[in-house]
Amino acid sequence: MLQRSLMFVFLSSFAAALPVLAQSVENDTYKDASGVQFAVPPNWTVVSRAPASAGAHTILLRDSVTNVIGNVWIKSRKVDPEAIPALMSRRLDSKLAQRNNFEGYKYRADSIQNTTIGGRPALTAIADYTRGGKAMVEYLTWVDGEKSRVAFSARMPASDLADFEGRFDAVIQSAVVP
Repeated sequence: MLQRSLMFVFLSSFAAALPVLAQSVENDTYKDASGVQFAVPPNWTVVSRAPASAGAHTILLRDSVTNVIGNVWIKSRKVDPEAIPALMSRRLDSKLAQRNNFEGYKYRADSIQNTTIGGRPALTAIADYTRGGKAMVEYLTWVDGEKSRVAFSARMPASDLADFEGRFDAVIQSAVVP
């Protein structure tokens, strides 16, 4: 009996440590409990859903064509719509501070765009950096709603960006952010 109890405790602990696989993909659309939704096109797979910092969570998506992992960071929160432009204006500086250990991390000036996605304010940027002497990029998009904040990102060799960018844009442009 003790052995079965210990086995149950072990298996329960092991299962709790695993990332929660998204079970809310219906009709090629990921539907989050926060109300955030986005397309999961053919050749994309939801790899995991896991807690992140500050009460947020992340969904990892793999593009089987380029084999690049996209990250979708979601945080539920309430904000006055009038405050969103000021919050959005700080996104680039905040990410730059987070990337202080990335060699040569710098935004491409022509890549920084204020736009809208699903009727919500959005900001996009591409940053270049070097890792182990290899040219790398980070592809970033932030979307802010009154009830949720979403950040889409992916890091890859710079040579993979052209193939990946349009594929990830299909996911990003489909986003519904409450």
